[in-house]
Amino acid sequence: MKALALFLSLLICSLLFNSCKKDDAQPQSIANAVVNGDFEASPYQDWLSNVNRVSKTKPNSYTVEYSTEAASSPSHSIKVSCNAAYNDSTYHLLQQLFYTPSSSAPNGAKILNIPTGAKLTMKAKIKTVNVQGNGIVIAVGGNYGLNKNYASAFYTSTEGKVPITGTNDFKEYSITFDSFPADTYSLYVLIFFSPTTTGTAYYDDVSLSVN
Repeated sequence: MKALALFLSLLICSLLFNSCKKDDAQPQSIANAVVNGDFEASPYQDWLSNVNRVSKTKPNSYTVEYSTEAASSPSHSIKVSCNAAYNDSTYHLLQQLFYTPSSSAPNGAKILNIPTGAKLTMKAKIKTVNVQGNGIVIAVGGNYGLNKNYASAFYTSTEGKVPITGTNDFKEYSITFDSFPADTYSLYVLIFFSPTTTGTAYYDDVSLSVN
């Protein structure tokens, strides 16, 4: 009887251990959270295209086109050009925004269930034509909610690390943030022309994976 009791005790411990292992399993990964990252659908229902002007004095002028001139797949990209850049911190951005399930997200917002500590990886393919200055930047970041005055929760970018300049065919660029912060309210992927940057860039195949 003692042997049987010992066997049953070990069996129960083993089942409990395996159950805990299943409960502790990593949440299902997200291969790509970005909607219309290949820009094959008209992009402006999914993407925000905007020019931020910190200075109103001689702001930079940008042209933004839904283009078939160049693409990495299959036929469309976003073409952004700037012929003259002044030292006034004006920049063009292309952004997609997401919210977490616990947030009071706006109607129609994209909701992502990202566990605390998850790794985020953003990728984008960019073609450059005579891009000069600080160049193009890709970034991923997030903000806390109202209780923290929407302060930055995290931010990482290629700025100062990976130059996206010159004349190059489509090339994939990527950045990674290793640990998604708790209580994040919203997050975004972003591609922007740095201030003082001139030339033309084509954006395609933007993705955000979670694992």
